[in-house]
Amino acid sequence: MNADLDEAERFLAPVLNRTTSDRRERSIVETLSSGHNSVTAQNTDAEESDQRRWNVIDKALCMFCHLHASCDDRSTGIDPPEPLSTQRGQKVVNALLDLVVLEGIYPSVSSGIGVPVERRLKSTLKGKFTTRSLGETSGGRTEDQRLLIYIINCLCPISVSREGLASSIQDRMSVDLIAAVGELAFSPAWSIEIGRQFAHSFREIIDSKSALELFPQLTSLLHPSCPDWFRSPVSSSLSVLPLRPDGVRQIINFIAGSASDESGTPSATPNQSSGPTVSLEALARASKLLTSVPSAMTPDVYISALAPQLLDLLDDSALDNNRIASYIIGSGFLSKRKLGSPGTTGWKCFAQPIFDAIDPPLAECPVLETALKLALDRLSTLVRFHSNPGLTKRLVGPNLLPLWGLRCYALEHRRTNWADQIHGILSTYVKISAAETQFLLLSDRLLWHGTAAWKFAPGTHGGIEIRKHYAEESNQIDSVLETVDGRVIQYLSLLREAVLTDDQLGKVFAHTSRAWLLGCPSQQRLEALGDDTKDPLESLVYAKLTYQLLDTYKDRITSSFEGIIQLVDPILSAFVAEHQQAGSKDRRSELSRTGLGEIVRHDSEAEDNIHDAQGTVSSALALLSTVLGSSDVMAGNTDINLLDRVQDSLDYIAKTNFSDSQLSMTASNTLLLLQSHREMPNVFKTAENKTKDVDILANDRNSHRKALRFLSDELAPVRAQGLSTLTDLVSKASPILNVPSTGILLASLLQDEDEYIYLSAIKTLGLLASNHPKTIVMMLVEKYTDAHEESTLDVRIKIGEALNKTIEHLGQLFAETVAQTVGESMIAIASRRGERPKTLQKRERAKRKAAKARKEAEDAWDGKIPGGGNSDEEDIDEEGMMNAHVAKIVDGWADTGREEDTRIRASALSILSTAIETNIAGVGATITSTAVDCALAVLKLEKGQERAIVRRAAVMVIMSVVRAIDAAGERDQRLGFGFAGENLEEVVTVL
Repeated sequence: MNADLDEAERFLAPVLNRTTSDRRERSIVETLSSGHNSVTAQNTDAEESDQRRWNVIDKALCMFCHLHASCDDRSTGIDPPEPLSTQRGQKVVNALLDLVVLEGIYPSVSSGIGVPVERRLKSTLKGKFTTRSLGETSGGRTEDQRLLIYIINCLCPISVSREGLASSIQDRMSVDLIAAVGELAFSPAWSIEIGRQFAHSFREIIDSKSALELFPQLTSLLHPSCPDWFRSPVSSSLSVLPLRPDGVRQIINFIAGSASDESGTPSATPNQSSGPTVSLEALARASKLLTSVPSAMTPDVYISALAPQLLDLLDDSALDNNRIASYIIGSGFLSKRKLGSPGTTGWKCFAQPIFDAIDPPLAECPVLETALKLALDRLSTLVRFHSNPGLTKRLVGPNLLPLWGLRCYALEHRRTNWADQIHGILSTYVKISAAETQFLLLSDRLLWHGTAAWKFAPGTHGGIEIRKHYAEESNQIDSVLETVDGRVIQYLSLLREAVLTDDQLGKVFAHTSRAWLLGCPSQQRLEALGDDTKDPLESLVYAKLTYQLLDTYKDRITSSFEGIIQLVDPILSAFVAEHQQAGSKDRRSELSRTGLGEIVRHDSEAEDNIHDAQGTVSSALALLSTVLGSSDVMAGNTDINLLDRVQDSLDYIAKTNFSDSQLSMTASNTLLLLQSHREMPNVFKTAENKTKDVDILANDRNSHRKALRFLSDELAPVRAQGLSTLTDLVSKASPILNVPSTGILLASLLQDEDEYIYLSAIKTLGLLASNHPKTIVMMLVEKYTDAHEESTLDVRIKIGEALNKTIEHLGQLFAETVAQTVGESMIAIASRRGERPKTLQKRERAKRKAAKARKEAEDAWDGKIPGGGNSDEEDIDEEGMMNAHVAKIVDGWADTGREEDTRIRASALSILSTAIETNIAGVGATITSTAVDCALAVLKLEKGQERAIVRRAAVMVIMSVVRAIDAAGERDQRLGFGFAGENLEEVVTVL
């Protein structure tokens, strides 16, 4: 092997160690041809030129194949032999492959085929390369075809074998090999027979590689100059990569890694189990790719094939995989009408199985414990990790009753884990929905425990399952009273999770109390559920709910006194009217509770006995007495005519003897309470004046209270809903907002781990600043400057982004004191005047700690740490050297001593650019001139590679000044300053 390596090194020496003057005179092919007897360089016509190129490529391929054969003879099957693992061996192998690619493949393929020059790996060869391509000729050349076929036949078997030097081909020229095979397979310049032969080879190469390998390679082949006949098969191959086994996971890992590389933020190495941490931008890219249906497939076929992989990710216990799958399924499929609306394939694959497990049709029974738990896990993941409130409503709303019944069943049978999980789902739903309709439904079906077709039952593994409900089985629940009490408690617990307004809470109370007193629950709601049978316990349920609601929310319910009076009035009036008309015990015996309800609804007359009627009236009086006994009752808006009718009814009942002696006494007490309230001055008003004292800000206060509560929730969808509510208040400039406190709250949201939240917070800050520019901008500048060094670099950069967007949003309002403060602060940060002693101390402590840990590890290993970055220089490959170089630059950004981090200085210059371009007149001549001087100083003095980002930002400052001056000139706006004389000359010289 050493002999083969020495021979290859001698062959390549003329193009590996050339001087600058030699490099200008001769091409690589000419240089290599002249140094070997087997190749003559006397003729210069096209045929001889092709022959020289053929001979050079042939020589390189033969040497590479010999080295590969030597590897096969000596390799253990794990790594290449030692001579080829060194830096010298890798350099020779890479040079041979570079020669084949740059002198063999690219001059022989059509224009636009392959990786663009600026994106190829830097070659180790020195000299001029052949630049002619097929696109410059009138048709396909036989010599090009012959050479491509020869190269492919030599290297493809090695590449597919995955042995010997196959890894070198994969790392150095795999994508170029795909381009060469694609040229022969699909180019119209070649014969049909050649196309068929190499189309099969193209598919073999694609099938031999993993999706993680193919995705970056095929993507690099698709660029604007790529011909259509090549773009189509490459795009088709790329679009079906997600359908490969584990293809979705591999593609997500690649996108996450590439997004991390683009942002310059180091990330953990992707792995098959948990994957890398994925940003919102990377998630959006992955979602867009995975939801793009290949042109050769129908959406039904594609989504059906892709769904199992996404569901596997959704079921993965790794947190990031849960979040990734939830985002893609939610945003990519279920949020799109064509792919995820009910009835579509997306809905059938991702949502319908959940629905069928939680509320199964008869054909699906029984639902085993494992299937039901899986459905709950998936629903919980979609609700927790997706920020779209609308999706939560669509998934949970139709399953509200089954989830309610399942949670109550779990609590009643001590399945705590099940109950907690379902509570999380319901809690998120009621917070996001923020409506009373779901509580009206639950109050009507509080004891719901299944349908006529199925019921909940103990599972085989200690959980819960769903079984068929047979007719002979009783629908009654054991320990009825305990069940009712428990479900009322759970109802109130869920009600506390939802931040309802007083008006919404009043509607819930009015519904339960009306159903209790009049015995008329919403028949339409029951019919909608397909169950019009009356629950014999409904009166007990409504009574307990009414009293518990009144006891828990007395302060809020009694504030709506008029609604309660409107409820009680028809009951009392109907009872009195019937009693007056009866005139005898016989007539009174015909009165009934049902009759009272029908009188209220103007529908029919009473049918039950007088005792039921008296019981109903007694309950109504008890309710009215409780409300009147509250010191917080607010009756200022109640119609005086309504109060007169109630008082007359109470007076009649109090003076009449009934079989229930307590009825008259209760009426007397209630009458005294009412009269005492009426004697208070200015308490009751006429209908004409009742709207004057309405608190017009009550809804805003309730919304603000809800927003603050939601923003402190641990679930991202709930926080998103809270931020949306707060944004609505900011948009309409609600007077209940405390601007400084709201600004601080929004600034704190910039630290939220969910990118959707902090990006939305940036937009809301811009809206708030449009009405209060000085307060908000000054607050952001103070937090961005961070004089006390309390914030991390990431937080400051996010605040800078918010400040940047706020300035853009202000437009011409960005002027005077606000503009001057921003300009001075940004210049102070960017000009190296800022000092960070605490940050320096923290950085030095981290270095000492790392050095101590490294020394302890080296002592434990009695030398250098294996794989710890202590390899000899000769063992470092080109990629490793590049990674080390990048790491050095990144370290240089922070290693600035007592000065500001280079990244925050670049950020400050960017903000300064935005400020100048937004309103240069508002910034003023002094700040603009100082900004230009600062930018020129940066360009003159900041010369290191780690300072490249701040130099670029400085150039953008000068460009913004030029743009702003030009824009002012187009508007005929006279600024009174600009580039001229020595100032202009200095700028031109520096740039």
